[in-house]
Amino acid sequence: MRSWVRLLSLLLTIMATAASWVTFQIANQNASFVRKIGGLSTGQYWWFLDVYQNQLFVLDRYGNKVDITDKIDLDPTPPFYVARVNPDTEQVVEEFTTRQWRAIAISAEREQRPDSWLAQDYDYWVFDSQSNIAYALKPVRWDEWSEERYTGVHVVDVQTRQQKKFLEAPYVGAIALHPNREKLYVAVFGEETREIRIFSTTTLQLIKTLPYESDGPIWDMKFTRDGSRLFCCVYGRGILVIDTLSDQFEAWEGSNSAEIPVDFGIETDFSFSIALASDEKEIYVALRHGMEKGRVAAIDIAQKKLVRVLELSPTACTSVVVVGDKLLAACLDGVYVIDIPAWRKQQ
Repeated sequence: MRSWVRLLSLLLTIMATAASWVTFQIANQNASFVRKIGGLSTGQYWWFLDVYQNQLFVLDRYGNKVDITDKIDLDPTPPFYVARVNPDTEQVVEEFTTRQWRAIAISAEREQRPDSWLAQDYDYWVFDSQSNIAYALKPVRWDEWSEERYTGVHVVDVQTRQQKKFLEAPYVGAIALHPNREKLYVAVFGEETREIRIFSTTTLQLIKTLPYESDGPIWDMKFTRDGSRLFCCVYGRGILVIDTLSDQFEAWEGSNSAEIPVDFGIETDFSFSIALASDEKEIYVALRHGMEKGRVAAIDIAQKKLVRVLELSPTACTSVVVVGDKLLAACLDGVYVIDIPAWRKQQ
């Protein structure tokens, strides 16, 4: 009798595994909701996706079309190849090179905006257009690409071009300005430090510190439109969620503590970025295992749990963005487009 129970248990396990595998494979092969951006070079490149005001840029993080197939220990070497992609046609419409690597700075170089001049000295910033104040990251050196690239946040009057204050930190991974423009959130890390510092934009004083428990830095943060939540992508480890009304971490499914990034049981590493669905029902993360096994995951915000994983590429996925109802994911072998409504029907 026991042998039959063991056999039945084994068969159920095999069936569950097979069902999971088939779900992933059908999703991969269904061209109706998964496809690739046309016009990019073939091979393997450390593609990085970023978007600013619906301008979508695909950047080669290692230089000007540097094929990294079977290569290791490369350093980013500007100028970087950039492809501007039309999100509607999903085609490359322009190619150029720049030393910048974030969409806000790339677009600033090419447009006449009040904050365009910042691209001369800074490579990322968040801009309060009402007060004409930018909170900007300036590289300690333009050829420094380690975690030590930023040692604080420069608070700059965009109109007078004068620095109002420097918010010093061991090292900065990401910054985010609350939609009501009253608070600035700064992800800070150092030898013994992993925390998010919250500053008043009125006084520029530190009003709260939220330590978190992880060895991974935070490279990306995204607010909901009403600013009630801030989602933080902890590199290699998972996500943290801040309730910005209380400025406390939220406890999500699978986490033993709200201060520990939740990985939802995903075995592969979380990459560099996080994206929020346009209807704010889900958040998306890029996944990889070293330079292999590129996937994206969908996390339901209301349920606070993982609901779907989509296998995209045998190569690593590095970053994700959302434009309208499309999720775009950069992997080493190209940029994939997923129709979000159709993908949701697969679960």
